[in-house]
Amino acid sequence: MNTPKIKNIIFDLGNTLIFFDFSYFYDGLKNIENSLNISEFRRYIIKNKLGDKLCTGRLTFPRYFKILKKKFKLKTGYSDFKCLYSDIFWENKEMHKFLNEVSQKKKYRIFLFSNTDAAHINYIYHNFPFIKHIKNKFLSYKVNSLKPEKKIFRIFIERYKIKPEESVFIDDMRPNIKAISGLKFNALHYKAHRKFLKDFAKLVS
Repeated sequence: MNTPKIKNIIFDLGNTLIFFDFSYFYDGLKNIENSLNISEFRRYIIKNKLGDKLCTGRLTFPRYFKILKKKFKLKTGYSDFKCLYSDIFWENKEMHKFLNEVSQKKKYRIFLFSNTDAAHINYIYHNFPFIKHIKNKFLSYKVNSLKPEKKIFRIFIERYKIKPEESVFIDDMRPNIKAISGLKFNALHYKAHRKFLKDFAKLVS
């Protein structure tokens, strides 16, 4: 039986196309809020799943800010807070080059499939415009679900009418890779770029 040709390349965003480090947000806020217990601040966000709520569209960023400002008596204004929250990214130049190469071949449909929120994606569009130019963007906060939930993958498949076996899914998170592999997608766990290129070449050869 012949292996189906790869027709769809599905990119994750964070630590795949764009690197990020959330500690930049916490460290930046701590530099302004001298009395803030940053460990307690971080635990509160995680315990109350505020990040997940942002990324599923159940919480707006202004509301996120108001909750934390009230809870921790923050002095930081909204604009500065949003800037600190968003300025945590830098480009993966090697993956940007790969994206350009596969896009130019015209034989693949290119997708962005990311767990993200409105504040982050708008910042990324402004600072990394090559992301904005990906035609097919599938973002968690717009579909009210997160990877690796099965629901989000079902919505994706139905929306774009794609066949998983004709698709390769690139993600840095192992739970996402495990979930997508169970749906018969070809999955590449992105960690080291050189290894990724070798694995991709084998898949499409």
